[in-house]
Amino acid sequence: MKHGVLNLLKPPGMTSHDAVAFVRRVLQNKRVGHTGTLDPAAAGVLPICVGQATRIAEYLQAGTKEYLAEATFGHETDTLDAVGKTIREAPTAQINLESLRAALDGFRGEIEQTPPLYSAIKQDGQKLYEIARAGGEADIKSRKVTISKLVVTRFIEGEKPRAMLHIECSGGTYVRSLVRDIGNALGSAATMTFLVRSRSGGFELKEAVSCEEFAQNPTLIPFEEVLNWCAAASVESDEAALTLFQGKLVKAPQPRLLEGYKEDSDAWKRLQTRRVQTGALKKSVMIHDTAKTLFALAIPSRETGFYRPEKVFDLRAK
Repeated sequence: MKHGVLNLLKPPGMTSHDAVAFVRRVLQNKRVGHTGTLDPAAAGVLPICVGQATRIAEYLQAGTKEYLAEATFGHETDTLDAVGKTIREAPTAQINLESLRAALDGFRGEIEQTPPLYSAIKQDGQKLYEIARAGGEADIKSRKVTISKLVVTRFIEGEKPRAMLHIECSGGTYVRSLVRDIGNALGSAATMTFLVRSRSGGFELKEAVSCEEFAQNPTLIPFEEVLNWCAAASVESDEAALTLFQGKLVKAPQPRLLEGYKEDSDAWKRLQTRRVQTGALKKSVMIHDTAKTLFALAIPSRETGFYRPEKVFDLRAK
């Protein structure tokens, strides 16, 4: 069985569920899961975990995301994107680059956001988009999200002005909702007409693999390399790895920096960047056996000197 992560370049029109099914078919492996949905109409980075890597999906999806989005002003659709039906039109004469930049100032930092009705969020066990398609209504609760970067990279004037926005945000942010709210703040309406995710945690667009490339060469980012993002140091010990795997505490040797990395080297700096981007555990230590088939992410206790298992992984042949 393969274990690792695929940085998939999801094409427009493919759902996140479809992407997982595609990887399952290629690898003939049922243990596959994504690290957070990406709108069907959107393209870009969709990290997919395979095998034991599914157990660290929560760490990989905890980081920030980056997007390039197009906002078209003057109308709003029921889905808040270009595939929906127009439900509202509004004037745009007051919108220019200066007024747009001023409006964006109110959306940086922590904000309250109401997700779209057409979304995969569940209410009473039913997905919101299923309720919407059935003609029902839903009481959608707002949520707090953080917008760490929001800038206009291009503005196109016209009867229906358009703007390209570079966005960095926390997980769980809906860009469609953000575009809608920006339109409202300008006294108009807005719809997201294009979206590409350029980064998800430590996974970047320039390194993403298309479906065609993966089908021809189904390789994954090695599991150990991804674990490096969750731990800055490691211990090699057969006894400690097995003890932690059994759920027990262990007093292991002093951890060392990950093999192949030196402080202040380009590789080390890149690793630290990825750890920040993925929201990686700051205190975790990777403990593995000499064969590198049994791993544990462990948390050290300064008071006792013992490690307790946070996550354990078994890559031994079955």
